Amino acid sequence: VRDSIQLPHSLISSEQDAINKAIPRRKFNCGARKHSAETSKSGDMEFREPEELCSEPLRVQQQLLDDETRALQVELTSLLNTGQETETNMVEMSALNHLMSTHVLHQAQQIEHLYDQAVEATKNVELGNIELSRAIQRNSSSRTFLLLFLSVLTFSILFLDWYS
Repeated sequence: VRDSIQLPHSLISSEQDAINKAIPRRKFNCGARKHSAETSKSGDMEFREPEELCSEPLRVQQQLLDDETRALQVELTSLLNTGQETETNMVEMSALNHLMSTHVLHQAQQIEHLYDQAVEATKNVELGNIELSRAIQRNSSSRTFLLLFLSVLTFSILFLDWYS
């Protein structure tokens, strides 16, 4: 993960400069040896060797700290990018959740409207069945009346024919 993210060298160096200014570097025992070398009246060669030996590990240690700092900066940048991506995803999910809840509410309203229409249609069908039953009764009674009327008319004509 660390190797996949490449930061510009100027960004790393400017961040490193800011870190170097904010955190003062410790002087290791080399300063004490240097001071003792200056105050001592012995030969210069004898004291330069420990000074050179001390400055070399200091440089190596400084380089290791710098490398570790850069690695941590890259890792933190990666974590920041991951955090920002996660935040973006959460915002998108929130928007989609809001959209979905809006659609669910709209569907609930449509379902309620359909239910009301179904109840009304059921009432209309029941009223239609009642009207059909009445119509069948009326038709039946009208047939009876018509049959009775024709029978009476027929007997009346027969009676009038027989009477005359």
